[in-house]
This record gives sequence, C-alpha cells and structure tokens, in this order.
Amino acid sequence: MVNVDVLSGTYHIPALFWWPSPQPNGKEYFDVSIAPQYDKQHNVMKPLLEVKREWLYVVEVGTIHPVQWRLDMTLRNDNDFQVTFLANHIRAY
Repeated sequence: MVNVDVLSGTYHIPALFWWPSPQPNGKEYFDVSIAPQYDKQHNVMKPLLEVKREWLYVVEVGTIHPVQWRLDMTLRNDNDFQVTFLANHIRAY
C-alpha cells in the first residue's frame, strides 16, 4: 500500500533575493515544484532559478522521530520586484 500526501503553500521571494523526511528504509519519495504567480503589474518576469537542492539529515534528540530528512532548496529571483510562487509538496511512502 502506498500513501501519498500532497500539500501546497504560497510563498514570497523579495526582489533580487535568494531563498534558502524520507523513511530510513529508502522507500519514500518527496519532492517540491515551484510555480511563479503572475502579479498583473509586470509585463515581463524573469524565471525564478533553482540554484541548489540538497537533502539533509536532521537529528532532533528527545523527539518522537529523532532522525528526519529535510530538503533544502535555494531559489534566486533576478527580478527587481517581489515574486509570489506556489510550492507543491508531494510525499509518497
């Protein structure tokens, strides 16, 4: 049996700014996609650039799940205005 969680969130990235858990058995998939939102004020928008994507182990002593995976994404906004984007998070386990 496969469980799937899908979450969406809206985030903002300021102008000219950079924006900085799978199962231990390796049978979990997690990913994030981003979709910039048109703000109706700017005719031209440069794309947001994914500069870096890395998986990290997070160890939290004294918690129910002491070792978790974390996905860190670094995005770059080369526009001279803030960009709002939708992030879709999917987790299959």
